[in-house]
Formats: sequence, structure tokens, C-alpha cells
Amino acid sequence: MNIAIISGASRGIGRAIAAEIDRENLDQLWFISRSYEDKGDFKTPVRHFSLNLSSPSFTDAIKSALTESGCKIKYLVCSAGVGYTGKLEELTEEEIGNTVALNCTALSLLTKICIPYMEKGGKILEIASGAGFLPQPSFSAYAASKAYVISLSRALRTELKEREINVTAVCPGPVDTDFFKELDPPEYKKKYVISAEKVAKKAIKSVKKNKAVCSTSLSIKLVHFVSKLIPTSFILKFYK
Repeated sequence: MNIAIISGASRGIGRAIAAEIDRENLDQLWFISRSYEDKGDFKTPVRHFSLNLSSPSFTDAIKSALTESGCKIKYLVCSAGVGYTGKLEELTEEEIGNTVALNCTALSLLTKICIPYMEKGGKILEIASGAGFLPQPSFSAYAASKAYVISLSRALRTELKEREINVTAVCPGPVDTDFFKELDPPEYKKKYVISAEKVAKKAIKSVKKNKAVCSTSLSIKLVHFVSKLIPTSFILKFYK
């Protein structure tokens, strides 16, 4: 049985990527999220795991299901995440903990337990962010967590190269999702918003081409380029 596993598939980028993978004629889609409303949007059968990814114990249920099913994972998409605006000292301990637990720990653990069930041609999409290319004052914990995802993804693709498993770090900028709206973003960021569907199409295209990083818009490609060209200390001088 060939499957895709997608965390954070209940909405936003995760759900949009799930819709793209739904075209791949797999046997099942496994969704990992606290909630999922089946509206009949997918032709591929969906198996939903209602799990708290903030707790490392979530891996027990997935490992057990993988062992029992004897399936092969064709796509792994780690899309679950969280972010909070504000200086580090202004964030609560719970907010900082959630950021690290979901964006870093859960992503790493889910990837680790799924790799043994992947073969040649398998594809891993780690959903990072353009925020991970540079430190971002007043968004510091989130940006740092996404820098972790980018670094992990790039190292992982080298580790899995001989097995011919593709790994791509997906780095969108502002995306028209509930997550972005809940951040109450500044007006200038709203000018660069793209749809989750556009991100999903670019992400799938990139992982099929085995690209290390998928910058999903021209503005984020520019940020990525600048981050490699200009010293970070100089760029940070322009933050207010």
C-alpha cells in the first residue's frame, strides 16, 4: 500500500499540498492533526490521526500504524506549525515552547520515524518559511525555528542521497491562510501574499525536481539571495 503522510493537513498549506498529492493515485492519505472535517474533497481515502504533536508521545500511534499496515510512504509532508509575533521577552513560556515543540521537535520526530518506510523515489517536503533565511526581531522565535527546518532539510537530503529520496525545504513568504491572518501582519507584508494553492503547486514541482529549497515567490527568492550576499549584521541595522 502506497501512502502520503501529511501533518497540519486540516487547513492552509498542508491541506493545499494534500489536494495536489490527491492526484497521485495513492492508496491512502494519512492526515495528522488535532481535528479534520471530511467534506469529501479527496478522491483518495483519508485516514485521520487526531494527535497532539506538541507531545513527543504522538510518535507511538504513527509507528504502530506503520508497522501494522506494511505500507510504503511515497510523500511525507511536515506542515504543522505555529508562530507568534513579539519580542522574545514578551512571549509567554508556553508560546516559546509551542514554537519549538511543533516547528522543530515534532517535524524532526515525524521525519525520523517515517524514513524507514520510504524507498527510492520517496519525497519529503519540510515546510519552512522565508522567515528562516534571516533573523527577524519581533518574530525571532518563529524565524529561528524555520532556520532550523531549512538546515535540517538540507542536511537530510545529503543523508538520503544514496537512497534517492528527495528532500525539499519549502520557504513561502506571506500566504493567504488563517495562520497568517491571526498574526495580524503589518501592511507591507500583505502586499506579497500568495495563495496556499500556489505554494502547494510550486512545492510539489520542486520536490519532483529534487530542489533543495523552494522559494515560492519572487520576493522570497530575493530575500534568499540577499541573505547569502549581504552580512546579516548589516541587514539587521535596518530593523526598527
